[in-house]
Amino acid sequence: MRSFWLSLVVLPLLAACAEQPSAPSSSAAVPAPAQKIPPQDFAPGLAEEAPADGHKVLLNDPSAASNTPLCGTAQREANLAGSALYAQGLATTTSSCPQNACFEPLTGTFIAANGNKSVCR
Repeated sequence: MRSFWLSLVVLPLLAACAEQPSAPSSSAAVPAPAQKIPPQDFAPGLAEEAPADGHKVLLNDPSAASNTPLCGTAQREANLAGSALYAQGLATTTSSCPQNACFEPLTGTFIAANGNKSVCR
């Protein structure tokens, strides 16, 4: 008897769920116009600004101090080798790479002011 009353309650609920309204036909639907995304602006100094001529200018990171403890004995010896290989860089202003702290002549890297290795450009 209990299942009879339960079926009288449950069957109308299931029947109501079965009748779903049909979706509108796709031929009657009109596509919405595409919205234009407004240009995004960044605060001054946060975005990379391109030079006027369109070419990217590569600059070296600031070097660490020449007497930094980041350079070990082996690195100082490599600096001496670098000064022998790149002697013209020390005498002229065409290349400032050998003047940077812990310059490695074989890889062209040096220790930047933040303590990371940086590529000499």
